[in-house]
Amino acid sequence: MNKSIFGTLVAAAVAMGGAVQAESMLDSAAAELQSWKKGMTVYENKDNFVTKVRFAWMEQYQMASVQPNGSNGVHLKDGGSPFNHEFRRSWVGVYVDFNTGTQFHSWARIGGLPYRHTFKNGRTVRGFSYTDLFDIWVKQDIKTVKGLSVKAGKLKPLFTTDYSTSSSALACVERSFVGNQYALDSNWGLDVTYAPNKEDTFYLQLLANDRANASKSNSHRDVYRDGRGLKGEFGWEDKFYAIAGASHKFNVTDSGYHKVSVQYAHDFNNSYDNGTAPGANCYGIGVKDALSVGYEIKKDKWLFLANIVGNCEMQNGGGNNIGLQLQPVYSLTDRVDLVFRYTGMTGDNACKLAADRYICTNTTASSWVDSINAFYFGADFYLAPKDKNMLKLMIGAEYTTARKNGADCYNGWEYTSAVRWNF
Repeated sequence: MNKSIFGTLVAAAVAMGGAVQAESMLDSAAAELQSWKKGMTVYENKDNFVTKVRFAWMEQYQMASVQPNGSNGVHLKDGGSPFNHEFRRSWVGVYVDFNTGTQFHSWARIGGLPYRHTFKNGRTVRGFSYTDLFDIWVKQDIKTVKGLSVKAGKLKPLFTTDYSTSSSALACVERSFVGNQYALDSNWGLDVTYAPNKEDTFYLQLLANDRANASKSNSHRDVYRDGRGLKGEFGWEDKFYAIAGASHKFNVTDSGYHKVSVQYAHDFNNSYDNGTAPGANCYGIGVKDALSVGYEIKKDKWLFLANIVGNCEMQNGGGNNIGLQLQPVYSLTDRVDLVFRYTGMTGDNACKLAADRYICTNTTASSWVDSINAFYFGADFYLAPKDKNMLKLMIGAEYTTARKNGADCYNGWEYTSAVRWNF
């Protein structure tokens, strides 16, 4: 046998052996973490009033580098750096189940951890996370109607495909411009959900909170002025809105499915600052009316998401807005996914460039523009193929271009990476 061929075969055999060994090590590490995750369930007894108590821990540390090309006058802020890094999410939670069909849950943000840098007056300012409750609710299953449940407390609004997806299950490091356009966080209110089978879900949320939108009137008596604790958490008189949603899954096979979803949001208030401020009747969600239509296709190693969202009467006084998100994901191996995402948005001064976490934080770019186009390329690496969101490494690069008043107002790359776990 030719020596070069023999050498190649030996090298290939050694590489395969190393790959098998590495795979075995990853499997062992995944098994250890899954065992530790099971240990988060500290109590379980179906015969008692309290049937189960489980703790949870979610963490996300990430880094970013923003690179504006400067051709349109946008540059890094004075004294600013292109780099940012932070504990993006650091949460601890609890789930308590009762034999009455009742469940109690809460996620608490951990305070005091390094947060993203901001740049003011030529100085770099390091932020720190604060302690509060992202959500806290009680859910009751209505046993007389299969699939019907009522939830009350501080809830996550379910609007747009991206924002309806759990942060631990996102395929990209950050949500899209479409998903972050409305600056939703978590709001006090009620949720009624009817899921009669595995394919269909219907829900109605009635919500209110000063934190529902980033634009607030500091003259209002109970505004959430400082963003800390429970100050200003309650108040329904001028920020009450509703979200109605439905989804249907069909053509379900062993290799995939199709799913269509529709969500409609409406703001009821009309008294914000006596109706004199721009967007006076859209203080809760930031717009008067909004409609989101999503489509999801899973086929073998492919997952494709599409979401089109439109709204009218922006609170900031901008025009109507329409946005589109297209996101194919390909499973290269059981531990590696490749991700592409296109986001397009248009509307007269109604596209929120500041919905990106770092562009307007690190650069002099305008917060509101007339159009946005963004192209994301990324890869996700999973430790446990059977529990992908338990621990993963994410890397991504996104090129964003924006226009305002008929001219380019931002062009540049943003490079991000994150380590995410959810136990």
